[in-house]
Amino acid sequence: MKQEIAMKYNRRIFPLYKGFGWDPLFYSAIIFLFLTEVKEIAPAKVMYAEAIYSLFLLLLQIPATIIIEKIGSRKSLILGTTFATIQIIMMIFINNFAFLVIAYFMSAFGNAIKDIARNTLLYDSTKICNSKNSFANINAKGSSLSYALSAITSIFTGYLFVINPYIPLVLSSFISMLAVIIAYRFEEIEKMEEITISESIKDIKQGFKFIATSKRLKGLFLFTSIFVGVLMMISTYEKSLLTDLQVAPQYFGIIFAILTLVQCFSVRYQDKIHNTFKNKTLAFISVPIFLSFIIVGIITNLNLNYSFKIIIIMFAFFIHHFFRGPYWVLEDKYVTNFTNINIRAKIISTSNFIKNIGEIVISFLSGLLLEFYNTSISYLIIGVIGLIVILLVLKYMKKRIGLNPEQYNEEDIKYLK
Repeated sequence: MKQEIAMKYNRRIFPLYKGFGWDPLFYSAIIFLFLTEVKEIAPAKVMYAEAIYSLFLLLLQIPATIIIEKIGSRKSLILGTTFATIQIIMMIFINNFAFLVIAYFMSAFGNAIKDIARNTLLYDSTKICNSKNSFANINAKGSSLSYALSAITSIFTGYLFVINPYIPLVLSSFISMLAVIIAYRFEEIEKMEEITISESIKDIKQGFKFIATSKRLKGLFLFTSIFVGVLMMISTYEKSLLTDLQVAPQYFGIIFAILTLVQCFSVRYQDKIHNTFKNKTLAFISVPIFLSFIIVGIITNLNLNYSFKIIIIMFAFFIHHFFRGPYWVLEDKYVTNFTNINIRAKIISTSNFIKNIGEIVISFLSGLLLEFYNTSISYLIIGVIGLIVILLVLKYMKKRIGLNPEQYNEEDIKYLK
């Protein structure tokens, strides 16, 4: 009974934690401008720093898993959110590329821990629930609140940046501290046995062996490594494109507030999208996004009326963000399917590990594109090549993902119970 009360309490406050602690508020809309205009770091170097950040995330996945298995999901969530807060504070004092890399290391360490701990804690708190209290629906509520808060704060972020570029980061730091306090309020649900570091490493190796034999996970991880890498780097490309088009900084906040509201709206339909499209869900989400990149690349290189060009670009951004919203929740759902406490953290860690490889490669290549081409041409190249690659990956996944449990082999569902 006591555990059921704790699970219910966690489900109640989880959306609040994710709302304040998932994506830093007062941060994303202006951080590119802050680094390039205030700190005078070249856009290509910002992309390289993001690639290095992804490398840090990759290297820290196994240490993060060991920490979670040693101290539990709740304490790990507190620790990870604290390091993420420290990184935001460090950004205020950035004065060179090396300092930026150090700040990104702190961010990577914090996110490596909290991204796993957040999902394991929620899964443990919803494992007996269906319908509105299911893992996906509670997760979607948190995402929806995060998007709503991001939209509200983004409206003011651009104007605050014009008044003083440091104000948004100071506010972001305080809100991230609030997320640490909320994380402290969670209850630990699953108590894992005390194990040594060597035993933990051995368990992780066994987890990797299971993943290596699972056709379902191999197909899913191949998709996420490419798709997530593109989603992460395109956020910087959006800001770079608007800068190239000489959009005023105060309008950045309004634009990304509207786009975030689009995600807030679309994430509510993640369950309906999954139930409607079944094993075609990832195709339904990914293909329109790459088509939107192609639209941006073509339109920005045509000699069109400026206002018309902006409208078409905003429409393409709308498509991207509409499908982006449900994706994150559905990815968490698919990765944690057929898992138990013994394998869940390892699978999430491996998923993040492989995604980080994709992010490193794609961020680095995206930085190289900006060295030789402008943002609009880079958009077109990524859209065309990305569409071809993702269609090939979707064809590979067709007979491996989205099946009924009885259609999978033993290796894919051995941890179902």
